[in-house]
Amino acid sequence: MRSESNLALNFLICALLATTASPAMAACTVPNVLSNGQTADATQVMQNFAAVAGCADATTPSGGQNTIQFETSSGKLGGVALPDGQVVIGTTGGAPQAKALTAGPGIAIMNAPGGITISATSSGSANAVDWLNEAAVIRPLSSNFSIVTSTTAPAGASLVPTVRGMALTTTAVADGTSIMAETATPSGHWQATMLAVYSGPLANASFPAIAVRDSISHRAVEFGIGGSGTTSYQAAYTRTVGGLGLDTVLGQTTAADAGLPPPSQPIWSRVTYDGTNLSWAFSRDGEVFSTVFTVLAVDNLSNVDRVGPVALFQQPTHASWPSAYHVLSWRLASM
Repeated sequence: MRSESNLALNFLICALLATTASPAMAACTVPNVLSNGQTADATQVMQNFAAVAGCADATTPSGGQNTIQFETSSGKLGGVALPDGQVVIGTTGGAPQAKALTAGPGIAIMNAPGGITISATSSGSANAVDWLNEAAVIRPLSSNFSIVTSTTAPAGASLVPTVRGMALTTTAVADGTSIMAETATPSGHWQATMLAVYSGPLANASFPAIAVRDSISHRAVEFGIGGSGTTSYQAAYTRTVGGLGLDTVLGQTTAADAGLPPPSQPIWSRVTYDGTNLSWAFSRDGEVFSTVFTVLAVDNLSNVDRVGPVALFQQPTHASWPSAYHVLSWRLASM
């Protein structure tokens, strides 16, 4: 009898050790402590076996075949089943979840058994923008910008989100009016790169551009390619004052060249601030930029704390035409 009792006791101890080996399992407590050499009562042995069985049931891995196990808040095991292409995502204070990745603009995700394929969508898709350099396109959010206008704003001046970015729009372009979408610049040196296309009147000297504005002294400078008369274009560096800094052209430096692209086609425009100078360059492909102007920031600004797209309407031949300055990509980065 003693031999049989010891055998039962040893089996019970082995079962307990196997059951409590995992840190995810709650500690098992048996109702009866049996010592070596003690004659075990069958009732006590069965009570201990029942306790071990209860522990085993409570700590049995949850979920079906091929699930991922995790420790629950009670110390037990839970299970997460993963459909094709899903991954385990953490939840603060809660159990992990099985979730599929979500594709952003210009991205396609295909889930398969044991695999996830992530790829760029073709440039012909509804939300894609590709002007020879799709990889450089960063779609802007209008909510990250504030609209600023001349004291007399262009009719219908607004900043609207679009499926490809955002647009500064007007219903007419009265002479001497301006509209800008601005965001705060980083401290120190920085660079702003924009891809934009303009629709609307340009003659005689209207000017879709990228602007740097001093929000304290209310002055601004603008760089871009605009109208030059009724049939040609020119690059220009313009200094403006009055109102919030967009009312009156104080001075302008221009550069004409047959290689300048028309603003009615997408143009990459880049302003770089090195702590002293503002440099402006343009590009057709978003990779190779041609620098046209490098000027001292203090030429018209005490602070360089705002930057963004702007449209200046000067001597418009067709003032009743609406306009739209469509920003397809925007990147502002510290250097």
